[in-house]
Amino acid sequence: MENLSPDSVRKAFSLFIKLIEKSKITKKDNPELLSSYDDPEISYIMRIFEEESGIMVLHSSDTLYFTPGIDNKFLGFTNEELRNKMGFTNNTELYVGYIIILSIIIKFFNGENYNNKVRTMLKVEELEAYITSKLQAVEAMENQEEIDESLDFNFKNISKLWLDLPTYDEKIKNYGQSKGTRISFIYRTLKFLQDQGLVNVDNDSEIYTTDKMDTIIISYYPESTRKKEILSFLERI
Repeated sequence: MENLSPDSVRKAFSLFIKLIEKSKITKKDNPELLSSYDDPEISYIMRIFEEESGIMVLHSSDTLYFTPGIDNKFLGFTNEELRNKMGFTNNTELYVGYIIILSIIIKFFNGENYNNKVRTMLKVEELEAYITSKLQAVEAMENQEEIDESLDFNFKNISKLWLDLPTYDEKIKNYGQSKGTRISFIYRTLKFLQDQGLVNVDNDSEIYTTDKMDTIIISYYPESTRKKEILSFLERI
């Protein structure tokens, strides 16, 4: 698109900055700014901003969100940053968090590209049982090292860590502040997802994905072949 108008550039830049500042723009709070995204020239400029900044702008019916792209180093998180945010001490614990997130995706979405939402709520207990059954299946495999190498993911250490933990501890009152059980790992991961606006947790046991999460998964996820391979592996074992 040639000969972009200065006014469109200003509006697109204003929209982009507001989106970064607020994480989202809703029709309810800012209808005029949101509607400007429908302008072909402004949306074209926004796509340029996306490419240059390494983010993705997500557009649902009444909300704009942004999420870091797969290679984003500025707005995304390094492993160290994720460990700090999720309260994990090493990468094996962090990868358990990844398995929890991938399992949530599998339980809520299906289809070749996970673009079909199949449920509205998931119990924490059901999630724990699902993860445990999958990692038990991994542990029983004789070719664990080959699997880890082909997927570039350390399922062997992840399975051992998870399966060595008790499911829960009745003495623990706040699982989000502990690390000694499988349930506490789930709650720490859910807290991170809540902070990112991706899930809500009701009654300390019911997981609901947000509109932002649904938009990311249905429209854009998974971005990489490796994510697809790990998701597919978890589903079929």
